[in-house]
Amino acid sequence: MLILEHTIASEGDRFESALPEMSLIREHSAALVRLMTAPGDAESYRAATDTELLELASIHAAHARQANALQALVAGEVARRSRRELGFSGLAQSMGHRTPEELMRVTTGSTLGEARRVVSVGTLMVETADAERAAVPVADPVTGEVVVQTHVPPSRPWMSAVVDAVLAGLISVEKSDAIRRGVGEPDSLSGECTQDAGRITAETLAAAVERLLVDAVALDADRLLKRARELRDELDEAGVAVRERRRREARSFRLFRQPDGMTRAVWVMDPETAAIVTETYDRIVSPKLGGPRFVDPGAAARAHVVLEDSRTAEQLASDAMLALLQAGHRADPMLLPGRGAPAVRVLVTQRMLDTRAGIAHLEGQSTPVSVSTAERHACTAGTQQAAFDQRGRPLDLGRAVRLFTGTQKTMLAIRDGGCMFPGCERPPSWCEAHHIKHYVRDRGSTDIDDGILLCRHHHLLVHDAGWEIEHDDGADYRLIPPVARDPRRVPIPIPTKSAAFRKLRETG
Repeated sequence: MLILEHTIASEGDRFESALPEMSLIREHSAALVRLMTAPGDAESYRAATDTELLELASIHAAHARQANALQALVAGEVARRSRRELGFSGLAQSMGHRTPEELMRVTTGSTLGEARRVVSVGTLMVETADAERAAVPVADPVTGEVVVQTHVPPSRPWMSAVVDAVLAGLISVEKSDAIRRGVGEPDSLSGECTQDAGRITAETLAAAVERLLVDAVALDADRLLKRARELRDELDEAGVAVRERRRREARSFRLFRQPDGMTRAVWVMDPETAAIVTETYDRIVSPKLGGPRFVDPGAAARAHVVLEDSRTAEQLASDAMLALLQAGHRADPMLLPGRGAPAVRVLVTQRMLDTRAGIAHLEGQSTPVSVSTAERHACTAGTQQAAFDQRGRPLDLGRAVRLFTGTQKTMLAIRDGGCMFPGCERPPSWCEAHHIKHYVRDRGSTDIDDGILLCRHHHLLVHDAGWEIEHDDGADYRLIPPVARDPRRVPIPIPTKSAAFRKLRETG
């Protein structure tokens, strides 16, 4: 209880003292403190009746809806102050983030998906509020310029009723986003032509939204999205082929590195791709999941082998998909540039290989692997030696070369482990080599000591927004913010993101 009271007090003080002159901060922090002073021990809720528990669940759901609605308003204003035309002077980019979604994710500690959703809904809210505002002189909070605010219609006027429902706490931000994605846009904005082009107008969608708001009372966000898409298809049968083509265009395959060292793949498949992949998947795991019995003796024998395999269905599917990828690298050379099968770079010291003790790392991965794994890769793909001096610094080539060579970039990848800008998670393959001492401005040399990996966005940011980088003779790199960001220009340490290189420096 003492810890809870201390937390409540510290949180209240933090928000109250942050900007004491702003009543908005005071109002919101007071509401937070009131919520945090509600009973927080399990015994209080254990004593409640079933009816009271369900009522409390409804109350807290309403709290969450209202809090998320206010969060969306904040996110919408953050997005407005980070709009593309402001460039590096916009709120998000001035703080080192590519987009307002990334800034909201870091500020709130949410996932990127949650941040995208709240920014999308918040943008709708801000646009709707701007459309309803009278033409009066307004000072822009970013530039200070006084302009006359004119009537600008929102980009999605058919969503106005949804915005009102979110602000009133009737539906959640998640349901609002489900309706937006499900109903789509009028024919006039879609850029596609059908035989009945123009039949689905903003007014038609506004009527559909009203129907969905009624359905939203009983449906969760996932089912509401499905219902919204069904309603759009009912209204626009002629556009089914158009939406089928859009689904095809929306296909994607992305990789996400998780904090626990695993990597998660998200494959968004159009229906045709899904049909092929599902067929392959079913053939792999069907015996494990109680699929049909096989009459053919050969098929039955193979099914028996799969059934007796000690791997789970999920593990079996993962291994089979990997085997298919490795076997199919020759299928279409236009899809997979380079030569040979996909390979990985294993980072390990020679001493560890000699003693068969210690750990190795796969480039781009945060979790170590065993030395035996490094030996296995060396056996199948060979090795490439990377030389470092006694201080752990990679070798360099001097000023004779304008651009960093492939070998130097390999060494930078080993040393830096990805984009070195704080908070960026771009891997080495997405990065460019930046001259810390600018090649033209400072007559800098193309040496690895004066090179550092930055992704495209942060490379542009460093060059265009006044950020600088310094180091101590090839060690202890630091980022110097521009005066506009920090008048004192306090250096920000930027340690390597390569676990293998950290290990190298520790062990020598």
